[in-house]
Amino acid sequence: MAARQDQTLQIFLIIFIFLFLITAVVAYLGWRGYSDTSQTLTKTQADLNEKSQQMSSQKNDMGDIQEKLGVGRETAIAEVKKTMEEDMKNLGASVADEASRTYRKVLETVAKERDDAAAREAKAKSDKAALEKTLLAKETETKKQIDAYDDQRKAAQADLAAETSKFGEDRKGLEKTKADLQKSLDDQRAQYEAKIAQLDKDKADLTKKSTQLGDAVQKMIENRKDEPESFEVADGRISWVNQDGTVWINLGTADSLRRQVTFSVFDSDVHDAAKSKKKGSIEVTRLLGEHMAEARITNDIPTNPILTGDNVYSQIWHRGKKLHFALTGMIDFDGDGQSDMERARELIELNGGVVDAYLDADGKVEGEITANTRYLVSGDELDKLAKAGSEKSMDDMYTTSRSLGVETITLPEFLSQMGYKPQDRTQRLGAGSTARDFPATPENDVSGRRSSQFRNRPAGETTPSNRSIRLGF
Repeated sequence: MAARQDQTLQIFLIIFIFLFLITAVVAYLGWRGYSDTSQTLTKTQADLNEKSQQMSSQKNDMGDIQEKLGVGRETAIAEVKKTMEEDMKNLGASVADEASRTYRKVLETVAKERDDAAAREAKAKSDKAALEKTLLAKETETKKQIDAYDDQRKAAQADLAAETSKFGEDRKGLEKTKADLQKSLDDQRAQYEAKIAQLDKDKADLTKKSTQLGDAVQKMIENRKDEPESFEVADGRISWVNQDGTVWINLGTADSLRRQVTFSVFDSDVHDAAKSKKKGSIEVTRLLGEHMAEARITNDIPTNPILTGDNVYSQIWHRGKKLHFALTGMIDFDGDGQSDMERARELIELNGGVVDAYLDADGKVEGEITANTRYLVSGDELDKLAKAGSEKSMDDMYTTSRSLGVETITLPEFLSQMGYKPQDRTQRLGAGSTARDFPATPENDVSGRRSSQFRNRPAGETTPSNRSIRLGF
């Protein structure tokens, strides 16, 4: 029992010692921490005092700087900064680099500008002194020249007085010469007026003669139709006549004949086509030799049929030469109110003729009437043409043709003489009618087949009143 109590006591003693040691360690650590904190606090306080002194010194320095800047010691930093920015903006513009705009840089720049201005001012003063010296020398030289010019002026006045006296004498002589010249001029004017009067008289005589000659030329042109024999002679003759409306003529390739050339037919005893009445017309369909061609009868008179030996004549085609034509007015072949000017030109060229001049669709003259022009073909009046200037162009063509002696024929005369006529679809029945006058049509073809040369007529389409000749080859 005693042993157990000793053991308990030992355990309690061990625990007590252990707790004491812990307490001692904690107490030591606490004292050590307080000592370090106290030292740190003391050092911090010393640093704070030092910083306060530095701040006070800096504040005094800042106040001094602000006074130097002229803004006052108590001015706020923001206000100082604003004032500095305005100064840099207003006074530091001469410093190109904004990053380098400091008060020192600005002052250096201003000082340099001041020195440069002072140098320029000094140079200007020096230049001014040199200029004043030069001006003084110039004034001295000018005064010398003025004095010399004044001497010359006096001498010139003396000369002027002498010349004035001499001029008075010369003027008297000139006035006398002028009077003599005026008298001579009056004499010459009288002579010229007499010559002009004579020239006017001669002009009137020439004008009268010209009018008389023009009337004579016009009379000769008018009398050409009444001459007993004209040069409108036959171009060939009918070599053979077939009863089916085909004829052969003594013209061919050697005569420069071409297909579709048309001829008027006259009796064999007629030698002047211009003074005779034609009995029909033919159109060349084939060239058979140098002096042979086949033609079809396009118009004839049943009571006066075309016979072998009859003469053929073309208003346009002539053997060995080309006739020249001019066209004016409203060229309308078939009376439909539409101009056939282009068609007439093609027809003349197709028959070997040449169109020298014609009135185009705009009322202007294309080409020129010359002395080689044989006929001026005159169409209808221009009331159907609305182009300005057309009537004047037509009158000009008439005037030119009269002055050159070109014969004027009407469009019907032209078509009749050349044997051309728009073909009527109405066929007269009589002794001269043949089967060729009634070509087959889709409606009367007894075979029941439609020929490839006919087209189907749309519903409502009417038959044209006439057929136009086919131009070209």
